[in-house]
Amino acid sequence: MGAVILLVLLIAGVGLVLSGVGKLQAEVPTCYGRPMVPGDVCKARVTGPVTDGMPAPRDTTYQEQVDALTSGGWTSIGLGLVLLALCVVIGIAWAAGRDG
Repeated sequence: MGAVILLVLLIAGVGLVLSGVGKLQAEVPTCYGRPMVPGDVCKARVTGPVTDGMPAPRDTTYQEQVDALTSGGWTSIGLGLVLLALCVVIGIAWAAGRDG
């Protein structure tokens, strides 16, 4: 049972780290399908009435678009590293318990 837990933690940790790295290497941001370059501002299009609970459309800069694409990358990497560290600690404790 312990080996299964370690394997699940290892797979989850590696998956989260790889997912985070992938998010940090984001694609080029686009504005309604048109690739953006630094300095561009994407003008918001109002397509209908803004109802209660809906955010009002707003213009976004190139940097804001890049940040939106990469958000969560560092969090995913951090959580993955925590799971990998937990895997190592549990593995060492499990191995020490079998020796003692």
